[in-house]
Formats: sequence, structure tokens, C-alpha cells
Amino acid sequence: MLSTVRIAFAVLAISTPSWATAGPVTQNEARQGDEQVQSFLASLKAGKGNEAVMTLLSSSPLWAQRPGTSEQMVGQIDAAIKAYGPVVSYEKLSTAALGTMAMREYYFVQHRDMVTRWEFELLRTPRGWSVGYFGFTDQPNTWFPQ
Repeated sequence: MLSTVRIAFAVLAISTPSWATAGPVTQNEARQGDEQVQSFLASLKAGKGNEAVMTLLSSSPLWAQRPGTSEQMVGQIDAAIKAYGPVVSYEKLSTAALGTMAMREYYFVQHRDMVTRWEFELLRTPRGWSVGYFGFTDQPNTWFPQ
């Protein structure tokens, strides 16, 4: 087993594209990852929560392997919209890169009666950027540093 893992790492090291040793995430690369998030939020604002989730999840091989995820997320979004009203607008709060392969973006999403904060974690794979995690919170007391 251990030799199999060593061989797998050796093959991975030999076949890893040059971007794995590149510098920090460039603005152009960040824009490519951000396009998925912007599309998701635009669909959410247009009242198409199910379409927004399905499009975001289908672009990521990580989520395609998790059955029931889309239904769960659509349910949470629908509950938030029912409680807080439709999405009126959204704005990017911040983007932080971690090395060359991960970014985290925060957005405020303004509903008719409330603001929620969304978090998107984008991971760079050989196929391009994929969403590794996304979610929202309606707890403003967690949004500020302690």
C-alpha cells in the first residue's frame, strides 16, 4: 500500500502542470474563478435559485459526487428567500488567495428584509477553477473580527 502511494505521488509530481509551481493567483486567474460566483449570484437575484445551484454544482467535479447536495442547498436558499424576501442586490466584500490553488471570496447579499453573507472557496484544478465550498450565514455577529 505504501509503495502504491509513493508511486502515485511520483507520477503526480512528474505529470503536474507548470501552474502548480507558479506564483500567487493573478488577477486574471481570480477573475476566471469569480465568473462562476458572479453567475450564481446573478441567477439568485433573478429568482432562479435552483438553476443557480445546479449550474454551480455541475461546474465542479467535487460536488457532482455528492448526491443530495443540490436539494439540500436549494432548500436552504428557498427558506432564506421565504424568510427574508427576494434578493435585491449583492456586493463583493473580499477575496483572499492561499498560495496558487485556493481563493476565498465573501459577498453580502441584500434581501428585501435582511442581509446574508456568502462564502465561496474556489480551488484550482487541472481543468480550471472549481467551487470547493459555498454557503451563507445570516448571523451578523459572526461577520466581524473578535
